[in-house]
Amino acid sequence: MKNETKKFKGLFGFVAGYPRVILAAALLLSLLSVVYTAKKMEFLTGRDDLMPKNTGFHRDYRSMRQEFGDMEDIVVVIESADQERAARFGTQLYEKLAQDRQHFRDVFYPFGLDFFKKNGLLFMPLADVQSLRQNLTLAKPVLKELSASPSVQTLFTYLTNQMDGYVQQGGGAPGAEARLAGLTFMLDKLGLGFKKFGDNSAAPVSLEEFFFRNKDGKESSFSKAGKMQVLTVLPVKDRTSFVPAEEAIKVVRLELAALLKLPEFKGVTAGLTGNPVLENEEMTTSQHDIAIATVISLVLTVILLLLAFRGVLNVIAAMVSLVVAICLSFGFATLAIGHLNILSMVFAIMLIGIGIEYGIQLVLRYQEELTGGAEQLDAIETGLTKNAWAIVMAAATVAAAFLTFVFTDFKGIAELGIIAGGGVVICVLVTFTVLPAMLVILAKYRKNRIEARGTRNEEKQTSNLEPRTSNLASRTSNLAPRTSNLAERAKRALFGYPKMVVAVTAILCAASLYPLYQVIFDYNLMNLQAKGLESVTYAYKLMRSSENSGYFAVVTASTAAEAAAKSKALEALPTVDHVVSLNSFVPDDQQQKIAELAVLRRELADVRPAKYEEDLSLMELPTVFENFRNATERLKNKLVQERRPEAKPVGAFLATLDAFFAKLEKEKDRNAVGMLKDFQGGMFAELPEKIGFLKATLNPEPTTAAQIPQELKSRFVGKTGRYMLQVAPKHEIFDLKPLKAFIDDVRRVDAHATGEPVMVYESMTIMRNAYVKAFIYAFIAIIVILLVTFRSIKYAVIGLVPLVVGVLFMVSGMWLFGINFNSANIIVMPLVLGIAVDSGIYIINRFRREDGSAAAVVMSSTGAGVVLNTLTIMASFGALMVAHHQGVFSIGAVMSLGMVACQIAFIVTLPAVLALVGKK
Repeated sequence: MKNETKKFKGLFGFVAGYPRVILAAALLLSLLSVVYTAKKMEFLTGRDDLMPKNTGFHRDYRSMRQEFGDMEDIVVVIESADQERAARFGTQLYEKLAQDRQHFRDVFYPFGLDFFKKNGLLFMPLADVQSLRQNLTLAKPVLKELSASPSVQTLFTYLTNQMDGYVQQGGGAPGAEARLAGLTFMLDKLGLGFKKFGDNSAAPVSLEEFFFRNKDGKESSFSKAGKMQVLTVLPVKDRTSFVPAEEAIKVVRLELAALLKLPEFKGVTAGLTGNPVLENEEMTTSQHDIAIATVISLVLTVILLLLAFRGVLNVIAAMVSLVVAICLSFGFATLAIGHLNILSMVFAIMLIGIGIEYGIQLVLRYQEELTGGAEQLDAIETGLTKNAWAIVMAAATVAAAFLTFVFTDFKGIAELGIIAGGGVVICVLVTFTVLPAMLVILAKYRKNRIEARGTRNEEKQTSNLEPRTSNLASRTSNLAPRTSNLAERAKRALFGYPKMVVAVTAILCAASLYPLYQVIFDYNLMNLQAKGLESVTYAYKLMRSSENSGYFAVVTASTAAEAAAKSKALEALPTVDHVVSLNSFVPDDQQQKIAELAVLRRELADVRPAKYEEDLSLMELPTVFENFRNATERLKNKLVQERRPEAKPVGAFLATLDAFFAKLEKEKDRNAVGMLKDFQGGMFAELPEKIGFLKATLNPEPTTAAQIPQELKSRFVGKTGRYMLQVAPKHEIFDLKPLKAFIDDVRRVDAHATGEPVMVYESMTIMRNAYVKAFIYAFIAIIVILLVTFRSIKYAVIGLVPLVVGVLFMVSGMWLFGINFNSANIIVMPLVLGIAVDSGIYIINRFRREDGSAAAVVMSSTGAGVVLNTLTIMASFGALMVAHHQGVFSIGAVMSLGMVACQIAFIVTLPAVLALVGKK
């Protein structure tokens, strides 16, 4: 072998002379890169880390953080139909979390503050307070009876007597109107309980359903807020972790799960959301998905190479080179940048597709030369030297497409450009050194294996070898047996009508202009998350809740007067629902509300609930039920006779009552008693606590700003005394149009408004514009590279054909499948640009330099390499489509569509264009 290598000069002469030294050095550098990366590589998980720091909106955000502190809370959303039960759940959770200073810097639970426990009803609108007083006044007689003996018998017997009293006296008797009003009120509320009867998943009827509804039946804002309560937790973050708040989130989830298992919290649901949780789930999901996709990608790549290379040795050579390139690229990324972000973390997947591309061209040309009768080392040299220029220029297009990111304003994109561009350069260097070194090392084994077959096969082998020729058409005829008529017809269909192909392509490209304007850039970050995530579900719930909006803009003011003026101006805007500020905790109409509650307090003074005892008195129940049902029917008939409008709701209650009894009858031999116990217990077991909880809120005191507790005040008054105003949107603002309208409105009041919606809008806008700018830069760089490569304007223009056709067809595919660009999948655009051009360079380069038609080039090892390259990239990125994370999935989907589109451009359109222009 040494004597054979002496005749080779230049790069291959060096590689052929010292293959083992080159391989050993490459493996050593790879090992060092892996160790260095493991020790030094960091991960930036926050979206702030991706954005430029010198923009006005980012300065406003930093100023707000410096004034008011970190507001990236874990948000616990607690839901229950029973406000008092939700409050007890929240209080217990607060007490557990507040003790854990290792994981939590701050825990805040507004409903747990004595300030709200005592004065909570003052924050209801005056009309709601008046409605509450009227409802409880109507219910007072039955509440008094139930307080003495809380049971189903007491309730039904009392209502039976009241209904019979009305029927006997008629509507004209003194006090009849008040009695009828109380009856219809109680029957309506009781009907709610009957409808839930037998449903184990439903929460028992709550006090709020009875009393906290207005005359129109709508729930009061106070009741809504009580049913969805929010507890916020500021986590201690581990900055060395890939997901800094992971441990804190785990602790909260464990505490939640333990409380939700307790029987006293039946009907309570709870979940987590907030930026730390969303980022944690995004990073955890995407990291898991990418790890799985990487393994699938490598396996699919190996399978494709085995099929294409028709043997194991060349696959081993290619895969060793690929692993070396990936390891060295990670080392470069660690050295040059020092960290990965949520955008650049997918570059390993990119390198699997990119890194193998150049090796495929070399190995397939090497195999073609062997098939033509060349010696092993001669074939390797030809594979390297004949492809060197095309590989360099093809890689330059991809590297240039990525490196143009450096000139954008978006830090995350610029870092991705440096890492990916450097990775492409490393892949080329490995292709020119490690891959041929591996082929040289394996050549001896291949030669020995061939010789070992014996002279028995020599005649057969030599009979299949045609004389070597430089004619590409004759060489490609040796690559396969004589094609069948079907194959000939397929070949003629693909390459026999170039004018028609070009015309049809032009028409389809023109038609693709419509989808080009329909596919948008999606600003909604929730659409990137895995479907069904708890954090996303609760984020939407908070957005739709006007009482507990967790997604708001922030405006600041220097004085209380300025804060009040800005609040008034903001609440007048069409896109703003309400503003929360320190002034919000000084209720309006206090004297009138206090007067209403004082009346109610006197009304309920003699309502003193006795301790609940589970005694159904089963022997009495049938008679009680029958009497109650008959009294209800008599009342309905009386109201019909009197032509009273109350006849209709009483009739509806009678139907509900009959359904209730039917359920009992159905279960009488199985679980009727247990169901009745649950029904009675659900309504009355917690009655003493609920009445006590209600009565404790009926004696509020006039509230001033000075009485607002410090825990609350510190959230709205900053370190230097500035006031914070939290501006809640009227509608969902995750999508661009409502988001922009909301921010534009708020900025009319304060140009320095900030907060999460502003950060999302501005960062997504900068990202979108950065990619557009990078696309333009890359397009210009590609034109320059094509001019340098071909030294011909005509062929430079032809080189752009796959790019234009591929991009237009890709966008059309996205439109057909309902896929929009987003902050994740848009990173594949430079790769599509580069591959659309670099594969064209291989085909055009061979078409110009060697004999043969455009069809012959496509049928040669060059064309096979282009096809195999796009298939390996589809395998690499298509593997991402197993992801649950929708952003990662969309990267795979868009890249797969791009590769299909480019494949059509390479195999069909480009040969047709080359056939029409001819060669010089």
